[in-house]
Amino acid sequence: MQRLPFGKTMKFATFIAVLAGISCCHGYSLGPPLEACGDMFPTGHGFQASTDASPFSFNLTKNTYSPGERIEVYLNTSQEMYGDYFMEGVLIQMRPVTCEVKSIGTFSVPDQDEFLKPFSCFGRDGSALRHYSHLHIYNRTFSWTAPSQSSGHLYIRATIARNQEKFWTNVYSEYILDESISASANLTHDCPTAGAVGVAVSNILAGFTVVLTLILL
Repeated sequence: MQRLPFGKTMKFATFIAVLAGISCCHGYSLGPPLEACGDMFPTGHGFQASTDASPFSFNLTKNTYSPGERIEVYLNTSQEMYGDYFMEGVLIQMRPVTCEVKSIGTFSVPDQDEFLKPFSCFGRDGSALRHYSHLHIYNRTFSWTAPSQSSGHLYIRATIARNQEKFWTNVYSEYILDESISASANLTHDCPTAGAVGVAVSNILAGFTVVLTLILL
């Protein structure tokens, strides 16, 4: 069996190692990785989030909560977009209006759900929801249970992808008000994100792949 020269062998080994590293950060068919919990930006997509109005919306059975209360949530594609804008990937959290990077309460889905699955962001089971298949979904129903103590006013924040190129970050629900405190005039969805960094890293990794391929030629 003919062996490659040592130099070629080392280049090939380096190429395989880099490809392995890239594969760990791209194409998450079983849902987003833990690294996406903070900024909720799709890792490895290599594209900027859509600036179009999101065709997705949340409807809740109640817009206030008390400790331990369970609220049903319906995620839907607008009727005008039905057939064109299905969901292929999601990451959903319940965020505080204070812009702290954490998710409040616990999510659950029906046992037979083949698209959504509870996800452990920030070291806590069920603190988020993510997709674990690439079915084309137009709506989903799930539940959110409030924590055992007052946690302030909240809102659902989601990133929803139609495909790798087309996705929306900062898809919001209406505010869910804490019944134990008065409503505040400072309610806001305008919390900072770091999505551009994710795009830059993805593009750099793609560039490495091209360079290494040329080296091996």
